[in-house]
Amino acid sequence: MSLAITSAPKRQTYSRGRKFPKGSRLVVIGNGMVGQKFCESLVEKGLHQKLEVTVIGEEPRPAYDRIRLSTYVDHEDADQLTLKPASWYEENQLKLLVSTRVESIDRDLSALRLSDGQSLNYDALILATGSRPFVPPIPGIGHPSVFVYRTIEDLETIIAAAKGKSSAVVIGGGLLGLEAAQAVQKLGLQATVVERAQFLMPQQLNEAASGILLREIEAQDIEVLTGRNTDSITENSGKLTLNFDDGETVETDMIIVSAGIVPNSELADEADLPVGARGGVVVDDQLETMDDRIFAIGECALHGGRVYGLAAPGYAMARHVANRIAGKKTPSFLKPDLSTRLKMLGVDVVTIGDPLEKGRVIEFQDEGIYRMLTVSPRHELKGGLAVGSWDEAGKVQSLFLEGAILRDPEIARFKEEGRLKDQESATSVAQLPDDRIICNCMSVCKKEIVACLKTGPEEVVAKTGATTVCGSCKPLVDQLAGSAAVHEKPIAVRSLFAASTLAVVAVIATILAPPVAMAQSVESWWYSVDQFWRDSVIKQITGYSLLGLVLLGLLLSLRKRFRWFRLGHFARWRFFHAAFGLTALVALFVHTGFRFGHNLNFWLMFTFVGLNLLGAVSGMVAAVESSGTSVAALTARRFRPVLTYAHLVLFWPLPVLLTFHILSVYLY
Repeated sequence: MSLAITSAPKRQTYSRGRKFPKGSRLVVIGNGMVGQKFCESLVEKGLHQKLEVTVIGEEPRPAYDRIRLSTYVDHEDADQLTLKPASWYEENQLKLLVSTRVESIDRDLSALRLSDGQSLNYDALILATGSRPFVPPIPGIGHPSVFVYRTIEDLETIIAAAKGKSSAVVIGGGLLGLEAAQAVQKLGLQATVVERAQFLMPQQLNEAASGILLREIEAQDIEVLTGRNTDSITENSGKLTLNFDDGETVETDMIIVSAGIVPNSELADEADLPVGARGGVVVDDQLETMDDRIFAIGECALHGGRVYGLAAPGYAMARHVANRIAGKKTPSFLKPDLSTRLKMLGVDVVTIGDPLEKGRVIEFQDEGIYRMLTVSPRHELKGGLAVGSWDEAGKVQSLFLEGAILRDPEIARFKEEGRLKDQESATSVAQLPDDRIICNCMSVCKKEIVACLKTGPEEVVAKTGATTVCGSCKPLVDQLAGSAAVHEKPIAVRSLFAASTLAVVAVIATILAPPVAMAQSVESWWYSVDQFWRDSVIKQITGYSLLGLVLLGLLLSLRKRFRWFRLGHFARWRFFHAAFGLTALVALFVHTGFRFGHNLNFWLMFTFVGLNLLGAVSGMVAAVESSGTSVAALTARRFRPVLTYAHLVLFWPLPVLLTFHILSVYLY
């Protein structure tokens, strides 16, 4: 579903958006899913109260969920697909024009000519014109019983035409084609899918994955013909015949064309804005056209030589341009995450990143399941795909976004079991990090969902839009909202809180307790203990033991900051980090007797004790933060990053002071 031209990776840069004065005229051409998401973003930022916003849509109704279009044959109720009713636009001072077409753009006059003969001026223009079905130039394709599959009106026409019919052929075996086949089957017709490529969904899947999907689809009594190129369509006695280039034919009552998309970029082309050879309005990394007052988003935009035929990248574009209009400093819009989670005719299909990118392929196949990962020569995860259930899909997507490097044991396990981790150590959704993306379509992370749950599960949909697009994230959101997993204490939280609390007590004791007195006589029982602080050999032993504990504690940094070091669960490493800190305080007493000393030794002790205090408090706050959605947890979530940052800042003098301390012992 995308037109691809490879281009070199680009560096992330930032640019300040243009803040338009109050009363500026902003016009959005296109009221599809992406255009509507842009309007939502404007309202979220309060721009609807500062700008005069007009939204123009060709269809006779407000934007609706095109992803769930096939469900229209079940209920034939457009309201069930509507994203926002017309009243929402009125309530937010957005002027919505439906059944209206923009005939031309006059860039010199900053004006649009509409299909009703009126003219409309603009200060900023958003092209969200989307795309239309690609209709291959096949002789006979214009027959009245040949239909396209794109809008509610298309579905209404197909539903009416299907009455009294028994069969239909869908030309196209990609995402749209399989959705059309699903609609045909719901109408009670025998469905046949004809795909020109050698296997289904060639833009998203490889041949092995497509083979699993094919078997699942054929088991639902849908005929699939791959590697077939239609030469012509003819009619005979009320029946249509598809004539293939190999001489074979298929007879049917009606034909639905769903063979890809063509960007609607003619308006831009006629206005002398650059467009691609195969369509698409050329935009830069800020989604601006050659005219800095005109932006393009969604399926009509050609970014980096590519048109993205998916909802999630379009939504990301909408949010990006809304930030630009608000005058915010925005990073370059580089290649978005193209991961998708779909249900094709009841079959789970997952693609993550660029699974078909050149690289080493790691595969797992079982009854009705296919999973594949693509890694670079350095084992960096480049993408993945699956047909059938894949409970690790969210984790794999997160690893892809992090640019994680897979370890050999993980690769070996994936080959054998189709998993990166064993079942017992699998992380529940309650234990995922806050920044883990839960809803890919709307780019909603766990932290946002948990914050919404504080006021009620219904707020998740209202405030984030999670679950409203493809619905594949609903099980994860449901888990966070009320399953046992959400109430389950994440790994090592109680232990972390206990160790951190003891460390706080130990630090306070270190600060408040008087220095240990030296033995006054060799005959005193205390003298044997006092050797810890008198004997140079013992001092070296305790000193290097303390240094070893510090280095062991630093292993958390490896687990946190290096993609190749992912042994064990991070929560357990965090507990061990706190435990080593507590043990280091005991070793500090053995080494110094809590004597702060003077000059260099004083600052070394001050830094070490302060570092442990900040770390221990951070550990306590982190444990509270992980406890759920309570007020205390949400408050801890706000303060923990500050404490963690202070802990890191105070650490940096420690290696320098420690080095000078060791040198002073040996040199002086």
